[in-house]
Amino acid sequence: MADEYWNKIYDKLIDNTELLKLICFDTANQEILSWVRPNNILRSRCSRFMHNGVIADKEGLIKEVLNYASNNNPLRRIILLTWVDKNSDSMAFFKIPGNAEAIERLKKGEFGNHDKVRILSIIDPREKSDFLYKDILEEADREAKAKEELKKAEELAKSALTNAEVEAALHSKDMIAAPDTNNGAYEGNFNAVVYEELQKIKAALEILEDVNKQLKSENKDLRNEQSRRQTEVSNYSSKLENKVKENKKLSSELEKEKDLNSSLTSQLAFAKAELASKPAPKVSDSELNDLRFKLDEALKENKELKKAINNREASLNRIKAENLDLHLKTDNINSQNELVESLKQRLADYSAKEKNKTQSVAGQLISKTRYGKDAGEKAGKKCWLFVSVTGQVYYLDFASVPVNIAVPEEYMLAEFDGDKLVSISSLEKEERKEVFGVINLEDGKGVLTYEDEKLPIFLDVTEKWVGRPARGVLLPELDNRQSGIYKIDILPDTAKINKNTVKTVKKSADKDSEKSEETKFDGQKVIVFGGDRVGLEYEKALNRAGLEAKWFSGFSLLSEISLGFGKPDLMVIVTKQVSHALLRELNAYAEKHSIPVAYSTRRGITSLLDIVKQTFKSY
Repeated sequence: MADEYWNKIYDKLIDNTELLKLICFDTANQEILSWVRPNNILRSRCSRFMHNGVIADKEGLIKEVLNYASNNNPLRRIILLTWVDKNSDSMAFFKIPGNAEAIERLKKGEFGNHDKVRILSIIDPREKSDFLYKDILEEADREAKAKEELKKAEELAKSALTNAEVEAALHSKDMIAAPDTNNGAYEGNFNAVVYEELQKIKAALEILEDVNKQLKSENKDLRNEQSRRQTEVSNYSSKLENKVKENKKLSSELEKEKDLNSSLTSQLAFAKAELASKPAPKVSDSELNDLRFKLDEALKENKELKKAINNREASLNRIKAENLDLHLKTDNINSQNELVESLKQRLADYSAKEKNKTQSVAGQLISKTRYGKDAGEKAGKKCWLFVSVTGQVYYLDFASVPVNIAVPEEYMLAEFDGDKLVSISSLEKEERKEVFGVINLEDGKGVLTYEDEKLPIFLDVTEKWVGRPARGVLLPELDNRQSGIYKIDILPDTAKINKNTVKTVKKSADKDSEKSEETKFDGQKVIVFGGDRVGLEYEKALNRAGLEAKWFSGFSLLSEISLGFGKPDLMVIVTKQVSHALLRELNAYAEKHSIPVAYSTRRGITSLLDIVKQTFKSY
């Protein structure tokens, strides 16, 4: 809790002498001695209040400690921070909302006795928090006043005459010596005065006895209340000890998970290297174009997959921190029990998965591909490329994935028995939506007209698809994924579509327009940054178009990169997958060396080629 926020508050509190005094009286003797013993001067000054290493006069010793601390800033800070550290249960009051429920819990003693509450009222950093402590502090003042009155009454009773002595004096009034007989006229008056005074004393003692009985009764109630609260504290301490033991066990399990995560990270790096070394599968031109586009759209989540590796470590550390922080949450036993049960269930799930032959993997279908040459009898056969959220790569038999759920970019849950796919299901089945509409092209990008909306299609759309009815799978916006159509099934021209749902859209292509000839280049040098998943494909596509191309990750630093072939003719930046630091460096480098820069907001290979063609035509 000693962060910058609390440091500023503690710097003000250590000068509050009254607060330090309350803290000292609410601190155990052993803690006070731990302040005194290391300081030779302070130990010498406090020796008269100690006997055989034990505090004999706590009040006197505390007064001496505070006198010494008045000119010793570190000691005052130690006094304050010791109480804060030893009273984490009480400090937890600052973490709950300041409302009527908080006041009731404060009165029930969940955050300590009246002395601790009085300390909390002083160090509470929240503005206008006095109302939280008003009632309980007034009650504490009344109890203190009652104790003080009882003490005074007991002292007065010891020094006053007893009722028995007064009665004896009243009965012996005739024994009182009368004045001289010559002055006998005054005898009656003298005895009457003495008798009247004794009557007053008797009445006062009777009143005092009643007050004393009342104060003793209140004192008994207070002692009973104190005993009850001590019992509660003992119970809480026992429960907390059990929770600490359970947390240690959970921490041990989490360390095992950390080791497992490290192993998975190594496997991921090996799988990526192996995947990069494999030659591209031989497929037809139509399949190749389809594969490239689907890869372009599916690889949007590269950044998230990288984050997932780091987030797994962060998640384990966060769970460990939650376990270590359990001792601060004993103010709500029910909530703590629920948290522990949740962690137990989580460990039970992990244990069940270890015992079960099947393994659940969450991830995304990236694209269609073919098995490599090292796949044995499966080599060359169609398959799906499936990447888990941790970056693990799987190849799934094409026939084992139902067509209706094979949607790139959609999060799936796959069950494996060894290397065999048992089942695969959507994790977004409640969010995904199947829509029917007409395909159109706008600014070279495909859209599906659905009701009054034009939904963007994140697939390659050719002019021959324009005006055709189609069924699409609409995925909602999630993290960096845009909302739009991620799967298209072209319907026959005779397909019936609800006319109330779809509006007819005119083809944007002019019938008289001629198809542009494919552009060929003469070895111009192009350098591409970003689009990490398909970066190597950028190089292949640009090289096939007659360019000398080189690609670099969007998450490197320019100072660590060797451009390799001198000054390029064009620099292309894929803005959705490039770090801000690299983007600043690239802009400065391009301006310094007069290099033209083109920006691509999409990661598709076709989109990149179009931008390169348009840029070179403009120069």
